Amino acid sequence: MQKAILIDTNLLVLLVVGLTNSNYIGKHKNLYPVYTAHHYDILLSFVQRAPKMICTAHILAETSNLLRQIADPIRTEVMHGFRTFLQMADEVQIAGRKATEAPGFTRLGLTDAAIVSLDPGSVHIVSVDHDLIIEAARNGFDVTNLNPFFHDGAILA
Repeated sequence: MQKAILIDTNLLVLLVVGLTNSNYIGKHKNLYPVYTAHHYDILLSFVQRAPKMICTAHILAETSNLLRQIADPIRTEVMHGFRTFLQMADEVQIAGRKATEAPGFTRLGLTDAAIVSLDPGSVHIVSVDHDLIIEAARNGFDVTNLNPFFHDGAILA
């Protein structure tokens, strides 16, 4: 069984903005100047190979807030793109109370603690967040750190 892919908040912002219009990546304050359309292409090539994508409600709430931090008419387009994404992705519920019991909660915060509260046997985490990557690996998750791909310019085949 192939595992579902879960991407962290910052990468989900990149994915949704890129899916909406990759030219908007350079205009979005939560993406530019850190991410480019090239980073989006790398992320997209990875996501397209996954059997399915899952998100937690915590990731979706953070993503929604970050996506909206751009002026209209782009904001409206991006939020329509987010709506389309939400209709395709599976949402997994992790109660905040349960997330507070996760190892590293005080260091990770609620969103990342909820991620490491998932079943490591069914989820593959994709991130650029060092703390999340380390904690997830410690908890038995398959984890892909996209930082090396982003820095060496490689596009996944």
